[in-house]
Amino acid sequence: MTLKKIASVLHLWLGLAVGIVVVCSFLPAALFVWEKELTDLYYHDYIFVEPNGKPPQSLTKLLEVASKSVPADQALEEVNISGDPKRAYIFSGLEHAKDEGWNAFSEVEYSTIVYVDPYTAKVLGVVDQETDWIWLLRIMHQQLLLQYDIGHMIVGISTLIMIVMVITGLILWWPRNKGALKQRFKMKFNAKWRRVNYDIHNVGGFYTQLFILIFAATGLVWTFEWWTDGIYRLLGDNPEKVFNQVPVLRPNGQIAANPLDRALSDMITKKAEWDKISFFLSEKKFLGVIRYDGDSGWDTWDLHHYDARNGDLYFSVRHEDKTTGAKFRNSNYAIHVGSIYGIFTKIIATFIALFCSSLPVTGFYIWWGRNRKEKKSGSHRKMKTTQSI
Repeated sequence: MTLKKIASVLHLWLGLAVGIVVVCSFLPAALFVWEKELTDLYYHDYIFVEPNGKPPQSLTKLLEVASKSVPADQALEEVNISGDPKRAYIFSGLEHAKDEGWNAFSEVEYSTIVYVDPYTAKVLGVVDQETDWIWLLRIMHQQLLLQYDIGHMIVGISTLIMIVMVITGLILWWPRNKGALKQRFKMKFNAKWRRVNYDIHNVGGFYTQLFILIFAATGLVWTFEWWTDGIYRLLGDNPEKVFNQVPVLRPNGQIAANPLDRALSDMITKKAEWDKISFFLSEKKFLGVIRYDGDSGWDTWDLHHYDARNGDLYFSVRHEDKTTGAKFRNSNYAIHVGSIYGIFTKIIATFIALFCSSLPVTGFYIWWGRNRKEKKSGSHRKMKTTQSI
């Protein structure tokens, strides 16, 4: 078999094998690219507040108010504070079920978001993420609404197969001679539908292949550790030394009042201008993440570790001190969803997701059309042979 024939067989059968997964995963992804915009629109009354000229109330008090709005057995372990004074503070909590079951809904005990006005300490709304259609777009994309270990592996394997299909597709696209080269770059929209469909699949696939590979490569980071380690090595880093090792807390640390407020006060002094501050809360420590605009091309954010007993800072990692691998890993999500350079890359990500979801459809139509043509040709030849006899 020639290389093109081998590529054709692989492209066909691998495409048929993962077609449904690609459609079901990439259609919701095209919408989820606009998660922030959709959330701001759908939960507008929860998110946006009117500053009253006074400073926000203490984070300790706001956390206490938010905690009273959910059942006593639900712990709120994260808070997100926007640099925009017209936005609510967002508290959230998540606990996985002991018996994870087979679908995404059975693996979560609770997943709750609480929106609080920082000036009045009023709870504006409580959202159960398991019923939040915007969040479910992501769950559908990354795990097909299945239990995570099952669903994300199916999507991950399908993504690997997509990389193989990009390579085999390029082999099939490659013209046999210079005369056919011009036809490989243009779509004939004035031709019959079968030819238009072929051009969308073939020519469109050529123009989008680089973007498909980028989104596939960043998506596989969440599925295969060996893939992520390979990227670290390509970037010149030892996978075991990509991230800084956090020192152990002293066992006899002092206790101080309102440690969370002390930690937040310190965080605010770290940058003159910041976009968002997040705190991940536990009994022993607070992990503070401060995001801000940078000119490095990566998502820029610093990490600050605080002692939960007193709010004292005991370890920091600035963006400029991170390894290249760590900067990539911190930016992987933004690259994958297309938010890395704002609305322009979001539009690209949306188009690529929609185009990827169309590939199994246009590819199936090409295969189905060829089969019909071959059957008709075979029947026609058989009729001629019968008539000649």
